[in-house]
Amino acid sequence: MTNTFCKGQRWVSETEPELGLGVLFSFDARTVTLHFPGSDCFRTYSRAAAPIKRMRFQPGDRISREDGTQMTVETVAENAGILTYFQGDKQLFEYELSSVLAVDMPFSKLLSGLSGTSAKFDLRYRIRSAQGAYQNSPARGFLGGQVDLIPHQFYIAGEVSGRYFPRVLLSDETGLGKTIEAGLILHRLLVTSQISRVLIIVPDVLVHQWFIELYRKFSLIFRIFDDAYLKGAAAAEPDMNPFLLDQQGICSESFIRDSEHVKTALISAGWDMVVMDEAHHMAEDSSMYQFLAALDVETQGLMLLTATPEQMGIEAHFAQLKLLDPCRYHDFLAFVKELERHKAVAQKVREKLDRDESPQSLLDAFGPGRVIFRNRRRSIKGFPERQVSLIPLEGRCSSEEDLSGDPKVACLAQLCRSLKPEKILVICRSRQTAKALIQGLEAHVSVDAARFDESMDLLARDRQAAWFADPEGARLMVCSEIGSEGRNFQFVHHLFLYDLPVNPELLEQRIGRVDRIGQKEKIIIHVPYIRNTSHEILALWYDQGIGLFKENVNGLHAVYTQFKSRVIQLMEQADHRPFDAADSQIRQKMTGLIRDTAAFVKQITKDLNQGRHILLELNSFKPESAHALIQMIQQTEKAKDLHNLMADLLDGYGIETDHITEVAGNSVVSFIPDRMTDENFPTLSGGGKYVTFDRATAIARDDLDFLTWDHPFVRQVMEYFITQGEGQASVARLSGTGRQGLLLETLFLLDLPDGDTFLADRFLPALPIRIVVDHTGKPLRFGDLPANWESSLMSDDPGWFLDLPQVVQEILPDMLDKSQHLARKTAQTHRLDGAAKMENVLTREKDRLATLSKINPGISSKEVEAVIKAQVHFRSLILNARLRLDGVRLIRIF
Repeated sequence: MTNTFCKGQRWVSETEPELGLGVLFSFDARTVTLHFPGSDCFRTYSRAAAPIKRMRFQPGDRISREDGTQMTVETVAENAGILTYFQGDKQLFEYELSSVLAVDMPFSKLLSGLSGTSAKFDLRYRIRSAQGAYQNSPARGFLGGQVDLIPHQFYIAGEVSGRYFPRVLLSDETGLGKTIEAGLILHRLLVTSQISRVLIIVPDVLVHQWFIELYRKFSLIFRIFDDAYLKGAAAAEPDMNPFLLDQQGICSESFIRDSEHVKTALISAGWDMVVMDEAHHMAEDSSMYQFLAALDVETQGLMLLTATPEQMGIEAHFAQLKLLDPCRYHDFLAFVKELERHKAVAQKVREKLDRDESPQSLLDAFGPGRVIFRNRRRSIKGFPERQVSLIPLEGRCSSEEDLSGDPKVACLAQLCRSLKPEKILVICRSRQTAKALIQGLEAHVSVDAARFDESMDLLARDRQAAWFADPEGARLMVCSEIGSEGRNFQFVHHLFLYDLPVNPELLEQRIGRVDRIGQKEKIIIHVPYIRNTSHEILALWYDQGIGLFKENVNGLHAVYTQFKSRVIQLMEQADHRPFDAADSQIRQKMTGLIRDTAAFVKQITKDLNQGRHILLELNSFKPESAHALIQMIQQTEKAKDLHNLMADLLDGYGIETDHITEVAGNSVVSFIPDRMTDENFPTLSGGGKYVTFDRATAIARDDLDFLTWDHPFVRQVMEYFITQGEGQASVARLSGTGRQGLLLETLFLLDLPDGDTFLADRFLPALPIRIVVDHTGKPLRFGDLPANWESSLMSDDPGWFLDLPQVVQEILPDMLDKSQHLARKTAQTHRLDGAAKMENVLTREKDRLATLSKINPGISSKEVEAVIKAQVHFRSLILNARLRLDGVRLIRIF
């Protein structure tokens, strides 16, 4: 230890390095006192034996001022005992260093005798290599979904998340997984930092379902915006916009609709992405539509979700498209004419398909294909068979006040007995009917029945749904009409339709609650109806006229529009005067209605298959692209490097991992933190201790965390190791080499400049540059040492060289200088290669969009301009990436 002291110098305690950097506060002939501002304490040492070392940062170290401003040291000068650090024109005196700055600079640690173990250096190198490879992976952001790798969902996710302006209508048929598609898109955009602020707007009944889906399937934690949230925000930050306190939130439509204050605050908060579920409910003249239009002015991304985009008519559908692209969709009459032109395009596409030719050039010119994604069941495999059970009953309908004598209630009771222990989902029109049905059922059978209707608050609904989902829970779930929107019950395959809606699109949504991806059983749809009543007319119209019980039917809005008045009129006649087999007038009208409907459905199905729908379908799913992405995901998952790396990382903090193979074949890993050495070490959300690295197990067990490179816990654990300075400096020794001397092994990283760097790292990933030189400054060549010499390294005394001035002041600095010189050459090669890769990729994308924009009005000049701006921005970032020393290991060889 030097005896030259000066107030303001920075020193570090060898015995308590966790105190950070100390400031020399005072000294006299016998003692020296340091103040550690970061720990708010003082230490006084005997000057003759003080366990402290002067902290001298070296070129390549990153240091911070008190205000958090960072700089990378290029040169160091000392004047009157005070060190000054320089980066270009910037300078920083050592007494200006951050009070909470940890001693985490690699070379400085080495020269201070604060080196860690050689194993931690190796672990740091593995982490940095893995992080760089992850940044470079096309699968990044697609790995973390706890979902099946279903091709059409991943195609849409890949297509939308790759755009600069992701503004789309996700309108797959009911049961094809629109929520999963939206989750995949959000997950990738968030993981790759393309977005940060997200607002999701859903019907009241779906708030908690969305919250749970995003958490369980994507490890995304959204805040629920409601009155309780506003109250808490006002208490915490009364003068601040409450929606600026959280980056991602979910709220109900009514929360927005009922408060002008909420609307104003949400609009002014600003969002990167807005998602609207069940978007078909919005009419253009509604307050919700006007709110979304105002919110959308400064929003880069917008996703509208609906299984029935034309349910409210073609004008409402046009209004949806106008929200997504107001420049493209501003004239309704022009839009209608465009729809007519699509028929001719569709015919040409079909002709090409018949000749086994690619229709891609025609599809490229199809404007709505950029905005609308609509997959149909006929092109997606994996759906179960539907079977309808029409149950004619005698008797009369009971009033809603007392359904105990209703024949349909008796029929349901009989099913409960005969199907025991299977579960049954019951859907009816209103909450009054749902409540009366459960009460009426009590007169016939004892069965645990859950209820789900709009009279219950969200928490009560979710509890009832969870009770029904529990294998040991309720056998019956009775829902009002709201239960047919958004809620998923694919674990049930018996659907009992107590009554039927007049609108076939509502019936389609009801059936879609059980007939969806993930359903494993044949679906049985039980349809009771009272003979010679309006119930019979509806049941036979749906069964024989539309055929909706047996399969999904497209064009239901057109069917409803065409036959609505006839159906309602005939039902009113039947309700006014119940008919029998001899009542030829009503029977004849019913037969004619069914005949005409069947013919209309046949024709509209043909027209849709030959018209716009085939264009949408072909644009919404391209198997080759989907399978290529899925293959990359599967290849990443097959590698065991993440599992092994996490096991070694956790073990370093005293957390054991134990692999368990369950009877069901599930692959589970348990964390045993009994000997955890750091109480600040990250933990799994919710305090869980069981995880899996296996996708099949994750899907079967949604109570497990699915650890992938995307998972927040994985990223947090690795960042914790890195930011704690673990493995930055190490000493080791190597014997049996046949030579003597020193080796300096260094790890360098290229840091992109601070700022908006999302996706630039895919062209210049932070892969470590590894340099090894000997004591003469020569780089280590292949064959200079035995193969796999790194595995033969042994621990060494971290301070063996500190009393050797020549080593500390000359040899080691010279070795570092040579390492930096070699690293700079490699770094420049990486910069140029990264810039060239970026130019190649983005030039192709720019040319593709520019070409398509000439024939496809769905591609705006704004998209082309965004690519051009990205090229300029990324080139500047990549070429100005700064080289930084990240780790150093000194090796004595014998």
